[in-house]
This record gives sequence, structure tokens and C-alpha cells, in this order.
Amino acid sequence: MQQDYREVVITGATGGLGSDVIAQLQRFAPTSELGVSVRTPEKARALSDAGIRVRRGDFSEPASLDRAFQGARRVLLISTRTPGNAARFQEQRNAIDAAIRCGVEHIFYTSIVQRPGSVFDVAAGHHDTEAYLASCGAAYTVLRNGQYIENLPVFLGASVLTGDLALPKDGPTAWVSRLDLAEGIARLLLRDAPLQESILLTGPDVLDFAQIAAVAGRAVGRKIVRRTISSSEFSASLMGRGLPGPLAQSLATGFASRAAGELAVIDPALQLLLGRPLRHVEEVLPELLTRTTSLAPA
Repeated sequence: MQQDYREVVITGATGGLGSDVIAQLQRFAPTSELGVSVRTPEKARALSDAGIRVRRGDFSEPASLDRAFQGARRVLLISTRTPGNAARFQEQRNAIDAAIRCGVEHIFYTSIVQRPGSVFDVAAGHHDTEAYLASCGAAYTVLRNGQYIENLPVFLGASVLTGDLALPKDGPTAWVSRLDLAEGIARLLLRDAPLQESILLTGPDVLDFAQIAAVAGRAVGRKIVRRTISSSEFSASLMGRGLPGPLAQSLATGFASRAAGELAVIDPALQLLLGRPLRHVEEVLPELLTRTTSLAPA
């Protein structure tokens, strides 16, 4: 039976990063060479209408992935949010195995900046996935993605109205625009040159939350004072705003990771990929604050 060939297949294409990556790919490649794997195809109607192949693929259902990845030469596996490192690793292993069964030539996986031993509570699931990729014999690239500037409004919350920013202790972080990151990933997915097994994709400079409070304050015309609270107080405040307990706890350990200096590394790789300067927090955050202050991280 003849397979319909697709150059690149993206998983999680209706999520934040996935939708940004597929939008960037549409700038550089014919839609006939693009495909997406999503759990709910109905949510990807706009992609289907644009000529992109949409197939159902669920990381917990390997058979669905065999069909979703059929005919792909390269696949971008966007890491899942399933609670629990073991469960998350199993889902991502399912996706890697399916890509190998389908003859995918190169697998890309979205990981994190933090390295083994990190205090970030979801790190182990990422690192287990990285180790599995390295052992399975497939060609692969681990994308060590920095922290999104687009997630800052959830941390700022009501501080843009009250002037009080109460967060756990943190440290300098190389925040990156998700749009810049998506463009860089799209360029890597289409690159013919040899690909690295790991690439660090961070923003152009580092800011802690005292500095971010100053940027936000200038944007909204109000002084915002950064105040330090405990991790437990922070988690409780997030759950009070409707976030699930595991996500609230994970965000709290993210602050511990920043405080430990795990996210302070600046790498030039993304700027070199794009061939232009990267967006800074000072450019992106004011625009974000005009839209919303209550979005959960994507």
C-alpha cells in the first residue's frame, strides 16, 4: 500500500509550543509536507483546512501513534504533562518506539535546561527520556528549551493591579520568547546539515523576578514590589486560583531550580539559528500584560 509521505510531523500541535512551531513551519515548507499528531483532531480543524495532515495520536495508545507517524521522515515529540515522572516517561517512550517502528529518520524531543540532579520535580521524566533516546539507536536531537517569557503573566498574577508580587526565592533565568524558540525549532526540523544530539535554546539575557517586577511595573505604570514567600505559601496561592495541586507543586520546585542557578545559562545557539537578535523580556512582557494576567503556563 502506498504511504502518503510527510517531511515533518509535530505532536501536541494544538498546545502553545506546538501551535507556534507548526505556524513557523508553514512559513518555510509546503503544507503538503507537514503533518500533526493530536489527541483531539477536532481541535485542529484550522490546520486540516489549511492542507496539513491531521491524525489522532495519543502517547498512551501506541497503535494510534503508528498511524499518526506513518510516512514521516522527522518527528517532533513535545513532552507531555502527565503527572508523575514514571508515567510521563512511559508515554514518551511509547512515542519514541512508534517513531522507530515507522522508520522515522530523526526524532526531536523537547526537554528542559536543567541537568540530572536538578531540584525541579519533573526533571527525572525528561532525563529518563533523553537516556532512552540515546540508547535506542535512532538519530535524535534533544531540544533543551529555556523558560518561556509567555509564562510570566501567571507568576505576576494580580501584582500588576496591587503592586505586590509575592513569590518564592528565585535566581537569574535566561527567559526566551516562545515565538523565537518555535522558529528555531522549525528551522532545525527542516535543516539538511548534520544535527547535534543536544542543543541548548535559551534567551539572550538573564533576569530574576525583582528585575521582572520592575519591567512589569514600567509597562503598567505602577510600582511592583517583589516580596519573598515560602514554597508552601506559593503553592497554596496557586491552588486558590484553580491550578491543580501537582502543577502548583511543580511550579514551586521550578523556583527552587532558579534559586539554585540551574536556569542562568545563556547560550548563543538560538540566535545563531535565527540569524537575528532574540526578543527580550522588556519587549515581550508589556504586550503580554495587555492581554491577560491569568493564563496558566503552556
